[in-house]
Amino acid sequence: MTNSPWSESESEPNGGSAASAGKPVGPGQPTGQPSEPGGWRPVVGQAGPADGWTPTAQPAGGPPGRGSEHPIVPRCYRHHDRETYVSCQRCGRAICPDCMRPADVGFHCPEDAGAHGRRAGGSSRRPGTRLGGRAVQGRPGLVTLVLIGMCVAAYILQGLPGLGGGVDNAFTRDFALNGLAMEVNGEYYRLLTAAFLHASILHILLNMYALYLLGYQLEQILGRVRYLALFVVCAVGGNTLSYLINGWSTYSVGASTAVFGFFAAYYVIARRLQADTSAILVVVGINLIISFTISGIDKWGHIGGLVTGLVVGMVYAYIPPRRVWLQTLAVGGVLAALLVAAVVGV
Repeated sequence: MTNSPWSESESEPNGGSAASAGKPVGPGQPTGQPSEPGGWRPVVGQAGPADGWTPTAQPAGGPPGRGSEHPIVPRCYRHHDRETYVSCQRCGRAICPDCMRPADVGFHCPEDAGAHGRRAGGSSRRPGTRLGGRAVQGRPGLVTLVLIGMCVAAYILQGLPGLGGGVDNAFTRDFALNGLAMEVNGEYYRLLTAAFLHASILHILLNMYALYLLGYQLEQILGRVRYLALFVVCAVGGNTLSYLINGWSTYSVGASTAVFGFFAAYYVIARRLQADTSAILVVVGINLIISFTISGIDKWGHIGGLVTGLVVGMVYAYIPPRRVWLQTLAVGGVLAALLVAAVVGV
């Protein structure tokens, strides 16, 4: 984190917006001092936003928005409007969370899973995932939609910054990650609430796009409770490290701490399910380079979220879901350690 005025940490890819580029982009986490003049200063990168990329089908050979030079994002063979990064272990077709059927290794598509079940004399009961999720027919991704709704509501209460409103209204001052307020008043709830605040319309759009793409799949694989715990702990983890490094000068908003945690958890889970992880490694590497080279980005918040997501992802991936008490104890222990570090570490 730098001591420069608040600035936008997200950047728009060369060649157009996230929607026109046809590739996922994601959030930034602006930092700086609210009292300094000049407002938020946009920072434009060359390869997309500093902290909001989502997994691609293969390592990208160039920045988004380059037409045929950029690889096509895989989409579910049954739901063509859904991007996905998981394929059937039998036929290789891309499948979204609604179409995933747990297998001995990875997932099968509904056709292959049905054929296998009939051969094995299995039932047609809607299965759960290996990591504790449940295939939901009613409202898949419900928690993800609620989180997005909370971010949008908070953005409205902030006065719609970037759409005619300022970024330094009372609601933002009350809930942003403010190191001075935490040290003087003990307002440690800011470690979580800052993840729901955003600095501009582009900032929140990139954040929510990344949250939807990653969160939708993680929620289906992990289940709603585990997924919500992942979001909370990663947001707190990223903001805690930022606070420990920057102390009273810390001032930050944005959901990128949680999104970086999703990157790490997604990688660990993909490794556990024996899926290809090369693309997500490239994405994380690009975002880390951008985080450390563009000023105005809370790089320590990103690092903290990444490390926390790695730890929590390992808990979910390698502790069997039937031992839910052990998973709860481990994740709760991580959260407690973060809060203790924030209280006594500065």
